[in-house]
Amino acid sequence: MSIGLTFTGRIEGPAVLAEAAKILAEQQGCSLSVNRTGLRLELCPLGGQLNVLWRPGEAPEDPWLVRGECVSTPAGAGLHRAAVELLDGLPIRRLAVEDETGFFRHRDFQRMKEEHFYPWLRTLVEVCAQESVKGVSGMQLCWDLEQYAPEDIPDTVVTPMGRFRLGELADMVERDGIEVLAGRFFLWNGRTQDARFYRNRAINALWEHCCFAPSSRSQEDEEVNAAILDDLERAAKLDPSLPLPRASYEEVCALAGREPVLPEGPALEEEFSPGYRKGPVTHALGALRLTLPGGCLYRWEQWDSGGAHLWTDGGSDSPVWRVNAYHTREGEARFTDSLDTLHGVEGRDLKGGALRWGWREVQEDGETLYQAVCEVIAGPALYLLTATCTGPEGLGQIAQTIEDISVVTNTAHRETIQTQKE
Repeated sequence: MSIGLTFTGRIEGPAVLAEAAKILAEQQGCSLSVNRTGLRLELCPLGGQLNVLWRPGEAPEDPWLVRGECVSTPAGAGLHRAAVELLDGLPIRRLAVEDETGFFRHRDFQRMKEEHFYPWLRTLVEVCAQESVKGVSGMQLCWDLEQYAPEDIPDTVVTPMGRFRLGELADMVERDGIEVLAGRFFLWNGRTQDARFYRNRAINALWEHCCFAPSSRSQEDEEVNAAILDDLERAAKLDPSLPLPRASYEEVCALAGREPVLPEGPALEEEFSPGYRKGPVTHALGALRLTLPGGCLYRWEQWDSGGAHLWTDGGSDSPVWRVNAYHTREGEARFTDSLDTLHGVEGRDLKGGALRWGWREVQEDGETLYQAVCEVIAGPALYLLTATCTGPEGLGQIAQTIEDISVVTNTAHRETIQTQKE
């Protein structure tokens, strides 16, 4: 289970609450989003939001009612404290808070960590230690299953804060104590946004979001690269003795076209170099599993009717992948006849499905392109994939990607642990 808090109360009206939240967001340096049903204050990554929903009372003269929550794991105890103090500043009357840590009542930060966050972390460590003798593959801790899955490396565990050997977390606790591990595993383990907070926020971005691509490639790359460098430089100013991922810092500086300015100091020594997206990653669309280079950027391509999932790495010679999903109203999906006119059509059975694919030449802006078309069936689902490249040599890379396509059944599962607590 996760650690967090929920609350209810009454407000004068949405506009009054939103204005107060705006002032708090400016004071605390967090972002605010407001819509017609509520607001969200973003305090940090890894689910670090305070969410508030509102609705009118039963009668026009009744006050508006609010309810909300903040889930504090895996971000850490610092998020929990910050959420509680934001609640203090919001104009919510008759505020009733359900806080399993008791922090809303006693405000003892160290007690909250020792009684709740450290036992939560110890449980995860114990699970990893138990699994280390089983040869588990694809284990993830606190990983957002709505995004890509990093490459499997035997005997390791994927976390938002990096990849670790399964037994490594237990070794850290035994050697250095739970406080040291918490400072590395939780993004926000301290009371304030201190040097370790900025260092850990950069580490999370390096591992989970950075494509290690030039900032000039896209606005997304520019923003991620700049945020990483800013956070590491700020961490060094706040605490020059804090170990930092210096090799990654210099690598991102080169990609961003910035001159390294970190002063001399200790380097964070770890077995695995940051960057899940340096390798292949697997995207899940329903039952379909598509493995692409981690550097590919994703966007939804809107069409006049519907749209497609699209991935590209921005290179002129790299394939552009599009995926559409369809479902039959009843029975099993079947291949269409549209592949019969393609070149080199071939197919194969998958565990839980099957696929067929071929290729064709297409004309676009007077240029001849080569497009692979692939259909994948999995129960009632039919997935249509296209991959377009500029030359016939690109079809070889596309063929390898199609060779790695798989589907999962309802009984298949990944060894994933979000949060567990005794």
